[in-house]
Amino acid sequence: GLFGGSPLFDPTTPPASLDISAEHPAARRIAAGSHPDLLVLERGMGDRGRPRTEITVGEARELRPFLGQTSAAGGWRVVIIDAADEMNRNAANSVLKLLEEPPAQALILMVAHAPGRLLPTIRSRARRLALAPLDDARMERFLTARLPELAPSRRAVARAMAEGAPGRAMTLAQGQGPELLAALIACLDTGRPLPDWKALIALGEAVGRPDALEAYETLVEAWGWWMARWLRAHARAGGIDREVIPGEARLAARLAGARPLEQWVELWDRLSARLRQALSANLDRKQVLITVVAELAAASG
Repeated sequence: GLFGGSPLFDPTTPPASLDISAEHPAARRIAAGSHPDLLVLERGMGDRGRPRTEITVGEARELRPFLGQTSAAGGWRVVIIDAADEMNRNAANSVLKLLEEPPAQALILMVAHAPGRLLPTIRSRARRLALAPLDDARMERFLTARLPELAPSRRAVARAMAEGAPGRAMTLAQGQGPELLAALIACLDTGRPLPDWKALIALGEAVGRPDALEAYETLVEAWGWWMARWLRAHARAGGIDREVIPGEARLAARLAGARPLEQWVELWDRLSARLRQALSANLDRKQVLITVVAELAAASG
């Protein structure tokens, strides 16, 4: 169980770390999402089959009956809120009531990407544990151990895009993000202030289909990562020194030479908002993508 029943560690010896074998029965149940003493609270799906933008109070209210039960394995019951800064105010107040009167043998772990967005009363009742991103060497070992058949080039892209987050690296390595980003870079890497129209139309069709919403969201996220990557390099008055996407260093150098950093930041803020608006306003994703890419390409001339 979790911290009880069949223990993860020898109870007589404090563990040096929380690392356990993936073959441990508790680890297997957690990976399968079937451990009876673990509840993960995260954003649910909305009416249109897309993830909600926040954790609702109805979802947060699931915690009290779960934590009020006796542990199935005789140990602790554990809740992971991922992420706590995505709770709306009503959900946060519901969780706050639990923190004010916590049940016995209950552990609540709250992931927070922006701790400042949490209610001060929640922050004051929690212990902060800062998790630093893994370095490249550890990320490489992590991906190699879990995805040994993954091509080295794809592993390098996933590692770079994940920026030290192992779970995100796994998602990227097994998803469409690297391919979609490479296709987008190829559309822009023409040496001219015009995109490769044929390739761009094909990419727009691939992410603009009714069943390709996830692909579009993945591309927008990957593109945002890449823009931040080359803008940081531009701010340092340098280029991308380690290329992970074919052609990205050449494209970044051409964009950087076209206009000052401030203008690029302003342009990208506007273009990225338009890309996101295609989701919130249910616009034609193909047309929005083509228009945004064409405008960015024109700005490089």
